[in-house]
Amino acid sequence: MSPSYQLPDLLSLSRPFELRTNQSCRTVTQASEAWLFALKGSELDNTLTRAELASLSSMKAGLLAALCFPGCDPPQLRFLTDFLTFLILSDQRVRHAKQLPDSGWSEGDVGDKNGFDLLNNHALFQYIIPQMKRLISRAPLDWDTRFTSSVVSYHSAQLQAISNRSNNIVPELEEYMKLRRDLSGLNMIFDLVELTEIAAFTVPDTNLSEKMETLKRLAADIISCSLDVVSFNADQAQGNPHNLITVLVTHKALSLQGAFTFAGALIKDMYGAFAAIEESLLDLGQPTPPQPNHSRLLTLFSPAWTWSPFPSASTPTSPTIPEQLKQQVDSTLSDLHSCVQALKDCVVGTVNWVYETELYFGKKGEEIRTFGWVFLNPKTDERELTVTPIP
Repeated sequence: MSPSYQLPDLLSLSRPFELRTNQSCRTVTQASEAWLFALKGSELDNTLTRAELASLSSMKAGLLAALCFPGCDPPQLRFLTDFLTFLILSDQRVRHAKQLPDSGWSEGDVGDKNGFDLLNNHALFQYIIPQMKRLISRAPLDWDTRFTSSVVSYHSAQLQAISNRSNNIVPELEEYMKLRRDLSGLNMIFDLVELTEIAAFTVPDTNLSEKMETLKRLAADIISCSLDVVSFNADQAQGNPHNLITVLVTHKALSLQGAFTFAGALIKDMYGAFAAIEESLLDLGQPTPPQPNHSRLLTLFSPAWTWSPFPSASTPTSPTIPEQLKQQVDSTLSDLHSCVQALKDCVVGTVNWVYETELYFGKKGEEIRTFGWVFLNPKTDERELTVTPIP
């Protein structure tokens, strides 16, 4: 294996997305870290280990939240900062876990538990359930079902990752991509974004809804693959085969540098697909030609309209059908814009954060940001990891 490799230019790929930051970053980060240091478990022991507490400052979870959610208010940012901190720490625990209790999950079947019940059985997430429940009043009718599905997928993916690591199994690329997407926890994040009213990812039209789901999947894949690219050095040193680069080396017989080149091209294609769908959504806002087919547009944006060519005598000032249509279209376009912007903020925020946190490159983030070269860390275990591809 090569002693060094060059990363794909992740920052260049994300450059079309505007990088913004939340002005409440510093105060919210300080409040979050103070709360985490004071957090006690049921036996009055620290909830976080000494190593986890020591890593909070260099982890910069508050910066990640500020970059991903630049437009939310301080209470919302604080909630999302706490959640992201637990998401990062949970990921770190799973990377070292050999059995279920090591991951933070309690024993027992998922059964018919909802998302809140499942997270309440987690050693970390249980502490922000009260804040989450205070936000539930803002949720759309089907939000709880979608959130439960996201939590179940996250829980299952973490258990599968532990099993794969314990058995030195490297899944095929397609299977790994689905597993990595769920393992990221990003679907939970996107669900919580709806609660904080940053964006609503549900739209009434089926075609638009499918496009939004595809955008969410692409955003999650871009973030997940980018994180795998930057975390490979730590993963290979720890003997963790659950990484996109390891998957490519194992199943596509690529050299280490070849795997990074392949991963960079894969991520670039994802950005291209994201841009194409975004453009198709923006086309909805282009000026319509004279005498539009109102019946077709009304079917697109509203399931039921009753149109009469004569104004109602009882409501003489009510909008005409074209005016009502325009209001409906404008509202939908505004929602779509907010959703797309929220996803872009998460993508570009994460890609820039990886060079600021010390999780992946230690104190060499700025150097690696500039030159892109990474030297392999020595393995923490003297034994070379032998991975077993799934037949």
